[in-house]
Amino acid sequence: MKTVQFTGQIMKEDKPGGWTFVTWPDSAIFLGTGKATKVTAKIEDHECAVTCLPTGDGTHFLPLNKAVLKATSKTIGDTISIEVWTLQ
Repeated sequence: MKTVQFTGQIMKEDKPGGWTFVTWPDSAIFLGTGKATKVTAKIEDHECAVTCLPTGDGTHFLPLNKAVLKATSKTIGDTISIEVWTLQ
């Protein structure tokens, strides 16, 4: 099992229905791909499955839904701790 930990600022796309997300630096190196990839993540103390989506520059973003934001008591602009693991 591979794991990585990082922190990031919660951001939201500036358009109706835009994603709420955290950018994952060096994700393509960790994942070994620049494609969308399903991982398990521990966001603060909330464990969930998430699909990391590529940005095209060697990073991915982790979408954060309302349930995750509520469970972690976080909002846009806050810094959040994330641990990601894969079975690779």
